[in-house]
Amino acid sequence: MPSGTTVVVMNGTNLTHIGENGLVNLTDHVIKKLEFEDNIISYIHPKAFDGLVYLSSLFIWYERRLDVNILKIVIDNMPKTHLKFLHFRFNQWTSLPRDMFMSFTNNSLRTLWLEGNRFYNMNCSIFSPLKKLKKLYLPGNSISYFATTGIPKTVMDLYLNNNSLHLIPNWCKDRHRETSFLPDLRNLELNSNNIGDIGKHSLLCLPRVEVLNLDGIHIGKIRDNIFASMKMLNTVKLSNIGNLKRIESFAFNSSSLISLIMEQTYFHFDRSGFNPQTIFASTPNLEFLSLSHNYFPKDEMIVYSMFSPLVRLKKLILASTRITILPRYVFSKFKSLRVLSLDANKITAWNNGADIFQNMTSLKRLILSNNQIDTVNESSFPPNMLRSVDGIDLSNNPYTCDCNLLWFSDMLKSTPSKFLQYPFAYRCHQPSKFVGRFVMQFVESKKTCPPWNPLYTMAICISSFGIIMVTFIFVGVKCQTNIKNYIYLWRVQSSRKKGYIPLPEADDFEYHAFVVYCDADRSWVHETFLVKMEREEGVKLCVHHRDFDVSESITENIDKYLERSWKVVYHYIRMNFRKVNGMRPNGKLTWFRKDVEDMDEMLSCLLC
Repeated sequence: MPSGTTVVVMNGTNLTHIGENGLVNLTDHVIKKLEFEDNIISYIHPKAFDGLVYLSSLFIWYERRLDVNILKIVIDNMPKTHLKFLHFRFNQWTSLPRDMFMSFTNNSLRTLWLEGNRFYNMNCSIFSPLKKLKKLYLPGNSISYFATTGIPKTVMDLYLNNNSLHLIPNWCKDRHRETSFLPDLRNLELNSNNIGDIGKHSLLCLPRVEVLNLDGIHIGKIRDNIFASMKMLNTVKLSNIGNLKRIESFAFNSSSLISLIMEQTYFHFDRSGFNPQTIFASTPNLEFLSLSHNYFPKDEMIVYSMFSPLVRLKKLILASTRITILPRYVFSKFKSLRVLSLDANKITAWNNGADIFQNMTSLKRLILSNNQIDTVNESSFPPNMLRSVDGIDLSNNPYTCDCNLLWFSDMLKSTPSKFLQYPFAYRCHQPSKFVGRFVMQFVESKKTCPPWNPLYTMAICISSFGIIMVTFIFVGVKCQTNIKNYIYLWRVQSSRKKGYIPLPEADDFEYHAFVVYCDADRSWVHETFLVKMEREEGVKLCVHHRDFDVSESITENIDKYLERSWKVVYHYIRMNFRKVNGMRPNGKLTWFRKDVEDMDEMLSCLLC
C-alpha cells in the first residue's frame, strides 16, 4: 500500500469473504474512507475492521449478498471515535435489526445514508442511539409507513423522497401539537411519494424547516395556510404535481417564504381554480418564483392582480406558459427584478416596450428565446432598460428580414455581447430568399429602407383631421332637421327619466295648431276648414301656403312653425299622407277626416 494512502475503494472484485486479518495491511496507514461497491461479499469477520482506528467514512454499496445482521456485528466491534459517515446503499435489505445502532451510544456519527433498499416500514426508534445525527437519508426504499417516534431530535436534514408514503408523517409529540419530534429540522424532502392530500395539520410542529420539497406528489388541492406555521420556511418546491385543480385563496400564506418553485404542474391559471387577488398577497418577501409549464391567462388584468404584491421579486421564470402577449404595466412594478425568463412561449412582436419594461433598470437578464417574435424595433425596449441589462436572449425566433428589422440588425452588430447565443441562433425565416441566413448577414441599404420622415406623420394627421371636419359639416348641413329631432327626442326621454314631462298651454304658442294636408285638399282646407275654425271659432291656425317664409326651405319652415304651434292637425284622407317627413311624434297630433260632419266635434278634438 503506497505511503500516505487515506482512501481505499474495492469495486467490482470477486471478493467474497473478509477474514479477521483480511484488512490488516491497512492498519499501518491512516485510512479515513473505506468503500466496498458491487463486489460479491457475503461474509465479513466481526473483527475485520478493528484496526481501522482513523476511519471516518464507511461505504457499502450494491453488496446484495451481504446479510445486514452480519454487518451489524461488524460495526458493533469497529472503532467509532472518528466515524462520521455511514453509507449503506442499494443492498436490497428489507429491514434493519432493532438494535442495529445500539453500540453507537457515545459516537459522533453525523450522516447515515440508507438509500435504495426495501424498507417498507421504518420505525425511527432504531436510530435513537445516534444522539448526534444530523443527516438521515432514506430515499428510494418503498417506505409506506414512517414512525417518527424515537428519531434523534438533532436531525437537520431528512430525506424521505422516492418512497411510497400515502400520508405525511406526524411531526408532533403531543396531541396539542406544541412539541416537535424534530425541533432542529431544516431540510425536509418528501418528493415523489404517493401523498394524495396535504391536510391542514400535516406540516405542524416543524418550527425550523427552511426547505420543503413536495415535488412529484399528486394532490388535487393546496389548502389555505398549510405553510403558515413554518416560521422559518424560505423555499417550497411543488413541481410535477399533475393532479392540481385548485389553489385556495391563502395557500401560500408565509411571510418568510423567499423561493417558490411550481413547475410542470400544468395548472390552469386561466380558469377559476384560484383567486388572482390573493394567491400571492400573503408572500410579501418572495424573491424567486418559477411557474414554468403552466397555463397562463390572456387577460392582462388577471396577470396584474397575481403579481402586483410581489414587489421584492428578483427572479421570475415563466417559460412554456402559453403567453401570447407581453402584459403591460406588470413587469415594470418589479423594481428589484434581475432575471425574467419568458422562454418557449408564443409571444409575437410588440411596439409598446415603454408600457412593458419601463423602469426595469435592475434587470440584468431577459430571456425571450423560442417564441414567435418576427421583428424587433426601436420601440420594443425602452433605452434605459437596454443600457442597464447585461444579457438579452432573443434566439431561435422566426425573424422576418425586411426593413422593419434593420434597427435590430444594427443593434446586434453594435453590441453583440449583450445578445445571448448571437450570432448562430439568430436566423431569417422570411422572406424565402433569406430563409436560413444569419440576421447579421442581412444588410439593406439606406436607400432601400429610407428613414421615416416626420413630415409624413404631420401630413397624415392634418389630412385625417380635415376629412373628419368636412364629414361632420356635410352631415350637419344635410341632416340638420333629423339631428334637431333626435335632440328633441333625447330631451323628452331625459325628462321622462326624471319623472316629469312639461305640458305647455295654448297661450305659450303663436298658433293653436299647425295644419297638415295634401295639396289635393287645399281648396277644402282654405275655403271651408279655415273659415269655420278661424272666423267663427277664433282658433289661429298655421297653413303652409299662407304662412311659410318664402326665403326658407320647406323643411326649415316646417321645423320653425311646428315649434310655434300648440297642436298639429293632420288631415289624412289621402293614403300617401300616412307618413310625413319632418314630422316628429311629440304628443301634439290631432287626427280628423274630411267627412267629419260636425265642426264642433272637430273643434273639441283639436282642443282636447
